[in-house]
Amino acid sequence: MTRRQLLQAGAVAGAGLLASPGLPAAAARAPASGKQSMFTEQLPTMDELGVLDVQAGGSKSLWVRNARHRFQEHMGLTDTLAYQEAGSTRTYLGPVIIARKGTPFELTVHNQAGRHPLAFAIDPELVPAGSNDAVRPRTSVHLHGGNVSVRSDGGPDQAFGPGASYTYHYGNNQDAAGLWYHDHALGITRLNVYAGLAGGYLLRDAPGGTGIDTGDGTHLPPPPYEVPLIIQDRMFNPDGSFAYPPNPELVSADGTLRPWAPEFFGDVATVNGKNWPNLDVARGKYRFRMFNGSNARFYDFRFLAGGTAVPFHQIGSDGGLLDAPVRLTRLVMGPGERADIVVDFAGLKAGARVILANSAPVPYPDGPKSVRQGGLPLPQIMQFTVLSEPGYTVPLPAQLRSEAVTKLGEWPVRATRSMALVEVANADDVPVMALLNNRMFDSPDITVVKSDTLEQWELINTTVDAHPIHLHFTQFQVLNRQKFDVDAYLEETDFIDPATGLVTPGRGSAVDVGPYLIGRPKAAPATEQGWKDTAVAMPGEVTRIRVPFGAAAAGGAPLAIGSSFKGEYVWHCHILEHEDNDMMQRYVIE
Repeated sequence: MTRRQLLQAGAVAGAGLLASPGLPAAAARAPASGKQSMFTEQLPTMDELGVLDVQAGGSKSLWVRNARHRFQEHMGLTDTLAYQEAGSTRTYLGPVIIARKGTPFELTVHNQAGRHPLAFAIDPELVPAGSNDAVRPRTSVHLHGGNVSVRSDGGPDQAFGPGASYTYHYGNNQDAAGLWYHDHALGITRLNVYAGLAGGYLLRDAPGGTGIDTGDGTHLPPPPYEVPLIIQDRMFNPDGSFAYPPNPELVSADGTLRPWAPEFFGDVATVNGKNWPNLDVARGKYRFRMFNGSNARFYDFRFLAGGTAVPFHQIGSDGGLLDAPVRLTRLVMGPGERADIVVDFAGLKAGARVILANSAPVPYPDGPKSVRQGGLPLPQIMQFTVLSEPGYTVPLPAQLRSEAVTKLGEWPVRATRSMALVEVANADDVPVMALLNNRMFDSPDITVVKSDTLEQWELINTTVDAHPIHLHFTQFQVLNRQKFDVDAYLEETDFIDPATGLVTPGRGSAVDVGPYLIGRPKAAPATEQGWKDTAVAMPGEVTRIRVPFGAAAAGGAPLAIGSSFKGEYVWHCHILEHEDNDMMQRYVIE
């Protein structure tokens, strides 16, 4: 039975693992986190998460340290990793960094981590030779969405161990946006982020400038009506420690089950480090800075009051504000994506309860939707309780930008590149890795682009899963998506070894998808008509993106990025299990 057939049959086991054909899905499932109460924890807001204010520039420091965190009152303490500023006792995640457009600052990160909270899940096949991450975990801090130099990118090869430190220079020469920072150490990104190494990074417009995202409440809800929502899924053992189940279908050289799994899906929703929290809200508008910080889970969000959808507006995407608010009743987010939304609670009665609900199956989009079918749904994320007091009631601006977003689809490109997404399985059709262009991360086949040029990348997804593809350094735009004949395309690439019938790493090359296209392209929706650094490539589709590799890539037209740099960056799938093995490639700007 193929993986596609397994998905269609609903035989998907816990933690993103596929049950063996003929084996009940439950037999391969990890133990559940146990019965926990919902909506009893109060959501930590911006002040409670902690703010590192760098709007005046200068230098700041963070320390990576071990901690013990309580996700819910009646749970045991969980061993975690956290980013702590001077004087902080934070036990999970990092502070919300608030920066100012055009004002640079330096961030020095000190690695003081001890034993890894997920040491049991480290896969020796994925980490650099000689590393000892179980007791001396490496770290590398990546500013996701940041227009930064190679030296400050925090790439997978820039990790440093305990006792060392590294200074990053963030120029903030880009549009105001909701960025985020997280660990990116080669081979253990999925475990370091899972343990707590992530945080929000809000870049504000300069006061008196042309942008409206100044944080002062003149146009958009300010704190306390501006609230980050770092949404993750986790799994716990009965004692409160993190669970990360091994792969029941892959055996390591020593005869044990391999720690790496194709995807991790937890059975507990956490927001800002609390399980299924509640937020008391005034009767007015709230600006929610939403971060999908999960390893692999997609979300299809709705706000439900008594089962009825509450409409909301999306005002920004990964790289900044949209031209105008977009009215929605649901929002799909892949791992690594951010959404800037405004929800108005003014029309609800005091005492009303609104649930942030999720209907996305896993794996997305064709995984089973129910537990009975073998799925791991996470239908409720958090709750909002409406108070009687009035809140922020300033109307949303009809236009969010003084200058409309430059439409890159109207500009000529220097090159169009075919970028294929492939899955590698063994003779039993069990996934063993995912690749870009059928090359391992250490492949010498490195894409070279010219600085200050515009290219079109065609993300050709030959797999059965959706992949959120992230490019470091830049902010791009999604043009459209179009279906294609996967089997015919794969045959043309020569990725498949005729002797085995299997995709074999290093074989063949990506080819033009044009002859295999089906139907007409579908334009990017209104929510993607802005700047993106992470785009979802749906299965059996080509996703076309226009990518500027420098601030002057569109003939001087304004872009989200304001700086041009040269050197080696990476692009990868932001499903962290895929990124670690081995769905990541280098590219060089020269």
